[in-house]
Amino acid sequence: MSNNLAKVKKKMSIYAKRRVRNVLTGNYGSVFKGRSMDFDDLRAYEYGDDVKDIDWKASARSKAPMIRRYIAVRKHNIMIVGDSGRGMAALAPSGEKKSTLATFAAAVVSYVADKNSDLVAMTFGNNKGNTRFPLKEGIAHIENFLDKYEKSISVESGNSDINALLSYISKNFRERMFLFIITDVHGGLLISEGLLRRLRVRHEIMVIMVEDVSFTDKKFKNDSAVDITDHTSLPRFMRSNRKLRNAEARLREENIQKIDHNLKRLGIMSCHISSTDTAIPSIFKMLEEKKHAR
Repeated sequence: MSNNLAKVKKKMSIYAKRRVRNVLTGNYGSVFKGRSMDFDDLRAYEYGDDVKDIDWKASARSKAPMIRRYIAVRKHNIMIVGDSGRGMAALAPSGEKKSTLATFAAAVVSYVADKNSDLVAMTFGNNKGNTRFPLKEGIAHIENFLDKYEKSISVESGNSDINALLSYISKNFRERMFLFIITDVHGGLLISEGLLRRLRVRHEIMVIMVEDVSFTDKKFKNDSAVDITDHTSLPRFMRSNRKLRNAEARLREENIQKIDHNLKRLGIMSCHISSTDTAIPSIFKMLEEKKHAR
């Protein structure tokens, strides 16, 4: 079994310790609302609320009953949702396998959760089926599902079916969770807005997208290139064509902007990763934005 959390810890040492410490101690912001000493926010009174929670001064100012909400003292439930379609076996811009980046991203999330003593689960799959690991604590548990996830991705895997995976989560998990969806740009384009809206009612969602290598990238001009989904060979003369390179770059940027716009409109934070070197700062930036979002 590979030591994925050790790889994350080693990468952490590259960055300033103060920055890392601030992110780790900041948690994720609270999904759960309940009684504790830490005031969170105010909301309008609803039928069934305890009248003891009414903030009378705030109610007088707003001319409507307002309830004080507090951060509940309890562990967070973290669910990592991994796309294990064959497209994740392709290369990222860094030349690393996308499966390596996806597993590393899952390890970063798991590392932060483990530091906060939260419960972590993982569900991954493709159109051939899903694999589920329960909410638990512990490094052995985390390493087990990370190892299984990476090994589940190959050119022989089934096709990506991110909506079937999210539908499975929607139907089978009732407890409130933080959902970290790990997919690629193709998966990001396919995610159903309706599914995300249903999941947002119960869960907090963040999306991590692993970027694809450009088939016109000059770094790989002397290498053979094959489309991993249908095994179509891409001739070198096509990949060196300037017009094709520019058209691909425009399409890539348009797709990323479309995904980011759609997710932002739904109030869902996201980030893009192109290498294991950029994964940690990208994910931490997303966590910070989530923590300060209202």
